[in-house]
Amino acid sequence: MVHSAATRRGAGERSWSSRSHSQLTTALIALGVGLVCFAITELLHSLLVPDIGRQKERWLAEAIAALAVSLLTAKLMAVMRRQHEATLARLQVISEINHHIRNALMAISASADLTSDERCLRLISESVERIDWALREILPREQPLPEEARSRLMFHGTWRSSVRSTPEVKMNRTGT
Repeated sequence: MVHSAATRRGAGERSWSSRSHSQLTTALIALGVGLVCFAITELLHSLLVPDIGRQKERWLAEAIAALAVSLLTAKLMAVMRRQHEATLARLQVISEINHHIRNALMAISASADLTSDERCLRLISESVERIDWALREILPREQPLPEEARSRLMFHGTWRSSVRSTPEVKMNRTGT
């Protein structure tokens, strides 16, 4: 227990360190974008309309615009970083769930070999195959499916056709 707590603490410290590094990187990039925005705006003003007004007022307006662009850039990068971290967390959860379910399926499959009831053995085997199919085909999906494809999977999936032939499953689905 002590080892796992220390490991978690170490991971938390690294996470904080990488987070502060990421925030520094975000601030530097946002500052760079703001400076480039200021330089381009000043260059365009001096080339296209050099007599637009006094230089100090023009620089103030350009600096305010560059600051606004910098703040928007920083906000956008922070949102993107949070979304990336959330996606990584979801992928880790999926990986862990997949691992634990597969381990449990191995135990179920091994215990099914101990029974002599053919119907029970077939039902367990088909159910294990169905769960294995779901772990292989559904969990790792990167893009959401359109509604039509989801409906087809739910009602006409390959594993459903083999399960429908089992009388016990028919009775459970119809309620009789």
